[in-house]
Amino acid sequence: MAWQALFELQESAVAPANERTLARYRPTLRPVQVGALTALVVTPSASIHPRARIVYLHGGAYTVFSAHSTLFASVPLAHELGMELWSIDYPSAPRSRYDRTVPLAQDAVRAACADGVPVLLVGDSAGGGLALAVARRLSEDRAAGPRALALWSPWADPGASLASRTALAGFDPVLRSAMDLELCALAYAPRERLCDPDVSPLRAAYSAAFPPTLIQCGSREILLRDAVGLHFRLARAGARPILDLVPGMVHSFPAVLPDLPESRAARRRMASFFSRLV
Repeated sequence: MAWQALFELQESAVAPANERTLARYRPTLRPVQVGALTALVVTPSASIHPRARIVYLHGGAYTVFSAHSTLFASVPLAHELGMELWSIDYPSAPRSRYDRTVPLAQDAVRAACADGVPVLLVGDSAGGGLALAVARRLSEDRAAGPRALALWSPWADPGASLASRTALAGFDPVLRSAMDLELCALAYAPRERLCDPDVSPLRAAYSAAFPPTLIQCGSREILLRDAVGLHFRLARAGARPILDLVPGMVHSFPAVLPDLPESRAARRRMASFFSRLV
């Protein structure tokens, strides 16, 4: 019950920001079935790229937020990249744990990619970790998957020790508590499974066939280690990662602070990255 109360509290807390975002950008919203899940399709009011789409996996430490409550992040992204965006409503922990959530998200992303339209899979924080787990599974299965990934401050290693999270915790006003991160990680997976590749994809094996990946993060955030470690791991495997490290920025700044000049610039770099691949 405490987790459900936290989920509802966060949904209410961001409602005003989402209302302002909808009033400002005036997108069209509609639901679509993707596998066993639902995606909220965001269509920008301006003209859109007819040959590509974004599939978005929101953040929230696997325990809070939804496709509807993260419109403050997804709508500016769809608008500025000029693409239809499918925000997948995956179930939150502890109601759904990793062994159910990852296969559900995998099937949903596969369904969103099934019509052959080039897909940019964007994951924010925990959604970045989930995007990695899903893309790795699809790549191994040689199934229809995203053309590329773009990850905002990915939570790629929930199995990391608390001590490894403390160095920058005092500098990150968005995500400050290593203890809170551990509690959310344990809601998503039991302690003995935290280093499983589906939970902590930083520890997974990758190949050169993994899709090109843009990793965007700030220099003053608690998950900096995850972003840098992921870039190193993908590069060592022969994949094509790009680490876009923005000085002075905090956790998931393009999502939680979408109007900053740095956030707009990050989205422009994301658009340029994807345009070279489609």
